[in-house]
Amino acid sequence: MLKKRIIPTLLWKKAGLVKGEKFDSWRNVGSVMPSIKLYSKRDVDGLILLNIDPTNRDLDPNYNLIKEFCENCFVPFYYGGGISKIDQIYNLLKNGIDKIVINSFLYNDLNFLREINLNFGTQFVVASIDYKKIEDKYICFSHNGKKNEEKEVSDWINEIEKIGVSEIILTSIDHDGLMKGFDYEFMEILTKNINSNLIISGGAGKPDDMFKAFQYKNVDAVAAASLFHFKEITPRDCKLYLKAKKINVR
Repeated sequence: MLKKRIIPTLLWKKAGLVKGEKFDSWRNVGSVMPSIKLYSKRDVDGLILLNIDPTNRDLDPNYNLIKEFCENCFVPFYYGGGISKIDQIYNLLKNGIDKIVINSFLYNDLNFLREINLNFGTQFVVASIDYKKIEDKYICFSHNGKKNEEKEVSDWINEIEKIGVSEIILTSIDHDGLMKGFDYEFMEILTKNINSNLIISGGAGKPDDMFKAFQYKNVDAVAAASLFHFKEITPRDCKLYLKAKKINVR
């Protein structure tokens, strides 16, 4: 049985890191490099860095800076934000990124995912899906939660699964940053109908939230940001709690 993972998320905007609630009300929470160095020493199973600065959407990633980040990160390093070209992925992997996270651009061109898999294989690509509950449906949103893609999450995952990805980051915008628990209601519905490996995100406020998430099929990892930024709880604390609950963590 694969061991369950805990993966901190870093949201990179302009010169530093930010965190908000429901993809809004951003506040500064530090700098990128010190956070990468810190988490690399804190018994984490990976690190997700997402560039959410909208001014960077039409620009290539800063490869020199990303290379520096990678040289100081000693766990699997995920990077996403504005990726829309094969040569960008090539350069990110060449500079040390382990997994590429793609969200908004897939809605424009799902063939891009096929092209990635053809060139690099499915093991390097992670689909990211942000969603909100609207009435009784769970709807995909892109562009940092600003654009309603008018697709139900389960349908979109089914489309992605036909092409293939290594895993899917699933983030509830409604729960994001509130630290009141993940979207268990939707997890109960969704995990019965998909096959993908999931990284659940949006809402972690205590180790028991992670324990509850790991009860669902296909939930292989949990991602958290506010929990580690704003509470005196470390990834190691979470792992000790989960081990005591008989969860097989790394």
